[in-house]
Amino acid sequence: MKKYIYFLFAAALLILSAGCSKDDDGPAVIDSGIVGEWRQTKWNNEAQADFDIYIEFLSDGTFNIYQKVETSAYMRYSGNFTIEGTRLSGRYNDGESWGADYTFELSDNGKTLTMTSNTDTAVVSIYTKTSIPEEVRNAPEVRSALPGGFRRIL
Repeated sequence: MKKYIYFLFAAALLILSAGCSKDDDGPAVIDSGIVGEWRQTKWNNEAQADFDIYIEFLSDGTFNIYQKVETSAYMRYSGNFTIEGTRLSGRYNDGESWGADYTFELSDNGKTLTMTSNTDTAVVSIYTKTSIPEEVRNAPEVRSALPGGFRRIL
């Protein structure tokens, strides 16, 4: 009888320890040259005049976009991004995906980021590495896809 109880105890311990494996290795760490703070300087090979955009890619796979488009103040959009090779995609915190995935390229010793949309009519955005000003960082976060009719750039 003792052997039977020990066998059951050993089997239960084995099952419990197998179920306790560590599946969560913590937050993802992105090791890419795009991690940092960027300001859009060109859109489809033209200097933008009617809008201003900063984007911040963090090493934990999150992003913040600060944009002043059709408004007098910056709005902040946040979410997660992923990189597969040179393909960049993202999803806003409200669950909405970016309007497109992008192919990205770094140049000028990592100081210039070129993002090209993977759409029928490719949109090319060029960003320059820079610090995001504190007054821009203080922008309110927008939680829905199209608040008040404002559109997202990515």
